[in-house]
Amino acid sequence: MTSPAPIAIDGYMQADAAPPGGFARRLAGARVWLRSERGPVHLFAILWAAMVLVPVATSVVMSLVRTRGVRVLWTPSLHAYRDIIETGRWEVLVRTATAATVVTAICLAVGFPFALWLAKRARSQKLIQFVWMALTVPFFLDPSARTLVWRGVLGSTGLINTMLLKLHLVSEPIQWLLFSDFSVYLGLVGPYFPNMVMPVYLAILLIDNDLIQASADLGATPAQTLRNVIVPLAMPGIVAGIIFTFVPVMGDSIVPTLLGGGKKEFLADTVMSLSTAMNYSGSAAFATIILVLTGLLALLFVLFRRRAGAAA
Repeated sequence: MTSPAPIAIDGYMQADAAPPGGFARRLAGARVWLRSERGPVHLFAILWAAMVLVPVATSVVMSLVRTRGVRVLWTPSLHAYRDIIETGRWEVLVRTATAATVVTAICLAVGFPFALWLAKRARSQKLIQFVWMALTVPFFLDPSARTLVWRGVLGSTGLINTMLLKLHLVSEPIQWLLFSDFSVYLGLVGPYFPNMVMPVYLAILLIDNDLIQASADLGATPAQTLRNVIVPLAMPGIVAGIIFTFVPVMGDSIVPTLLGGGKKEFLADTVMSLSTAMNYSGSAAFATIILVLTGLLALLFVLFRRRAGAAA
């Protein structure tokens, strides 16, 4: 009786080895799949779904069932959404959405012209590098320390009131500069302004200068070129900037607490209090509402872009 012939596996000779089984074939197929062109893309999609879509889906499910402490009863119910209305927490949602809308509008109104200038008018590379460095500074600062600086500027004995009093422009300190909606909005604009500028800048930078020049050669005014050429082509960046600004502002808790003086409760504080009280279905309901609002916002802008493209 002759012994089985040696089998070459991965460049090595192994005697008395059986033919590769099902696991070996699946392993070899996985290696081929990972080395293919679409393999890494599919792997990234799977990981993204596991880390993003699964938690989001879990939040939606948790908002539709009853919980008792850490226990999930798996009884379908809309009590979490009913409690938001009956307890008056819907006012917190409206207040936070209003603040996010105002801050996003301010960032867009200031950020779009700034991004347009930076992408098409700025010529000095050193200046562009300095601007980008300045835009990234907020990401390296502690949020609490960055926000507390505004107290020294807006307070009754702060920089602004001191200057106004010395110039005899006011007879007493302006109280509404701090611990008000104004101070909250001002404190939110700074940290999230780069979120608006970056995607808008990249979208405008990709617009071919020949298109802008051709519009001018055909007799279009700068305003017409802006409205009919630049804005439609930059719309993906504008939509991304709005989403990247609106959603984080909705979840900010540091600025409203430090600059609002705790006078008004915002969404992040409500979610934290519900989670501390182990009302996980209530906190999940708020998260689901924010998810729906974000989805509707993105859908509206997609429909607007399609309509604008069809009209063009």
